Amino acid sequence: MKTRTPKPGKRHPLLLYRRTMDRALAAAVLLGILIVVAWGWIYFGEPQRMATISIWLIAGGIVALIFAVFAFLARWMAYVQARSDHLRVVTPFLNLKVSYRRVRSVHPADFNQLLPPNQTSWSQRNYLEPFFGMTVVVVELSSYPLNRGMLRLFLPKLMFSKGMPGLVFLVPDWMALSTELDSLQGTWVQFQKKHRKVGRGLL
Repeated sequence: MKTRTPKPGKRHPLLLYRRTMDRALAAAVLLGILIVVAWGWIYFGEPQRMATISIWLIAGGIVALIFAVFAFLARWMAYVQARSDHLRVVTPFLNLKVSYRRVRSVHPADFNQLLPPNQTSWSQRNYLEPFFGMTVVVVELSSYPLNRGMLRLFLPKLMFSKGMPGLVFLVPDWMALSTELDSLQGTWVQFQKKHRKVGRGLL
């Protein structure tokens, strides 16, 4: 009889990644405003320079627009999802599959304890202010599927555990993610044990 594959969990948005993209979007909008102001200043103040400078302003405006559109779309594309045999972490340029073989433990933690507000700089507190007091899901790993330095190119620094391999997930519904991970990983572990017993019995 064929074993039924468990239904995957929900796609939980990565709030830290979304916060990063929100800031990138704000920076792109600010750049666009500065370009419009510069264009107006040159057009009305020094029209004789308009022809030589307008091409650069247009190029800058196009770059700002593309970056703004990317940041807006990217904030909705990043998520974490528990699957039947792995944990999936997705961003616009990353599709990371973490096998449950690598997972050592899954537990909730207070975000304030992981990063106490009084130990952060002003810029960090401003960035993290919406998240202080929230609960995160910490997934401790035996090792990363990819080099940590490479993963840092795609994920915010604060999504990595300190001192040991692991990922920190700040999502809107931490309890649902934790429950789905516990359930699907537990089912996977039981299947592996049963499979090994059957294999030994055949031998």
